[in-house]
Amino acid sequence: MKMNVETSENTNLKDLVEKLKLEISSLKTEKDNLRLENSKLTLEKDNLKLENSNLTLEKEELLALIYDQEKAFNDLLKKSLTLKEKYNLHRTKPFVKKNERIKEVVINEVEETIKKDRKPTGRKKGGTNFKNTNLEALVTKIKYEDPIFSEDINVSSLTLVSQKERYVVETIPASISITKIIKRTYKCPKTNKFYYPLSNEVFPGSILTPSFASYIAYHKYELGIPFHHLESHLSNTLKMDISKQLMSVWMKNISYKLEPLFLKMKADLKNNNVKVIHADETTLVVSKKPLEEINRKYSYVYVFSTSFYDKPINIYEFHESRKIDQVSAWLNDYGGYLVCDDYKGYSKLKKNNPNIKLQRCFAHVRRKFTDLLKALPEKERPKTVSYEIVGLINKLFHFEALYKREKLTASVIKENRNKEHLPILNKLKELIFNTAPSPNSLLEKALNYTKNIWSELITYLDYPYLEISNNLAERAVKPFVINRKVFMTSGSYAGAIYTTKLFSIIRTALINNLCVEKYLTYVLENIDELPINELLPYSDKLPKNLRVTIKVR
Repeated sequence: MKMNVETSENTNLKDLVEKLKLEISSLKTEKDNLRLENSKLTLEKDNLKLENSNLTLEKEELLALIYDQEKAFNDLLKKSLTLKEKYNLHRTKPFVKKNERIKEVVINEVEETIKKDRKPTGRKKGGTNFKNTNLEALVTKIKYEDPIFSEDINVSSLTLVSQKERYVVETIPASISITKIIKRTYKCPKTNKFYYPLSNEVFPGSILTPSFASYIAYHKYELGIPFHHLESHLSNTLKMDISKQLMSVWMKNISYKLEPLFLKMKADLKNNNVKVIHADETTLVVSKKPLEEINRKYSYVYVFSTSFYDKPINIYEFHESRKIDQVSAWLNDYGGYLVCDDYKGYSKLKKNNPNIKLQRCFAHVRRKFTDLLKALPEKERPKTVSYEIVGLINKLFHFEALYKREKLTASVIKENRNKEHLPILNKLKELIFNTAPSPNSLLEKALNYTKNIWSELITYLDYPYLEISNNLAERAVKPFVINRKVFMTSGSYAGAIYTTKLFSIIRTALINNLCVEKYLTYVLENIDELPINELLPYSDKLPKNLRVTIKVR
């Protein structure tokens, strides 16, 4: 019995062990399956990470592409706006004068001041024609105009009740006077001595006289008639056959003759009383250059002028290039002020000579911004920074005009400028330096232009003899620019040099209200007899009959 019980227990234990083994095996299989599933999940996770990484990279690439496209679009938009500005500006330039003011550009603060000085509206009374001409003094004959009476009227019984006077002007064709000079020599039969007259002619052995030389110089350099046209004119009008080559030689000889006069004018300009020189430059093409300079396209003519407070002098000086070295050599010992534009050569001039102080031109600054306004529709102008800037600059010019009109002394001008100009300049500076324009726009260029020269725009506050613009030199340049095509016929640098010297003397005579032909004749007749100081265009020793009543400057 006992044996049976033990056998039964052993059998149960074996079954239990087998069952446990089976469960363990099942658990191992399940574990392996879980491991396999975990591996699959890990692989799937890695794949998802890789996919996510790829998507992130793709996203970044797309964002970079979008950024590049937006940047390109903005650049194109800015370029389009800049081109539109330039197009509008160039479209308006042929139809708008440089000195044209934008309507109502002076705003708010100075409106009341402007109203006080505004001229009455309506039709202009009278005119300036013949205003400074004494026609009565020029009358050479008197002509009476009477009614045509019939035969039955007794004219002697009539009483004159009124008469109206008027003047008519008739031209007399240019004429010449030919003098035949017979130079006679005598001999004494006893002593065998010869007696002959010494020449006191200005141009010995030549048909040229001071009056004829002045006639040619005036027509060439003031009226701007080329030598080949003047050759035809002399042939047709005066019946004189004179080649343009000979006239050119004559003008060269006159230039040498008048060299002392030119040098004295140049020295007086440099040593002027108030130590202010206005400077500008323009181009000149010389038709036949030396072989070693065959690649040069442009030469330059520098123009120097005295201020309103000095004797009027204009000097024109030919330079083979735009380099400032020649001017620097001339002004190496100059201690004073130079009114000029933004040309960098003037900065070099100041660097070479620290005694020179520069005053830059507000008219040039204003032009930068008025050009922008001209390209805009009228309604849009008041909304712009350019409009406000031009308004402030116009206020400065308005006050300057008042000072001249009232003929204020230098000390009063300095006091008024510091009182009236400073608030305007402070507002202007704030606009110039704090405005944030679109990159590469014309407004940005105009603002940068002004920033770069700002410190030299306000030099005038410390020295009342300075102008805020370089209009004096620009006005002096204009006559040369008008006649530039005539001067291009200069066959060499030497020809251009004597041309500018003669032009200097003629223009200085004009701005000193002299009759050019009479003045040149007088100077050529007396250049070897009188001191140079008495022959200068601004000398008070000149005869009164050389002067004209119409003011040029």
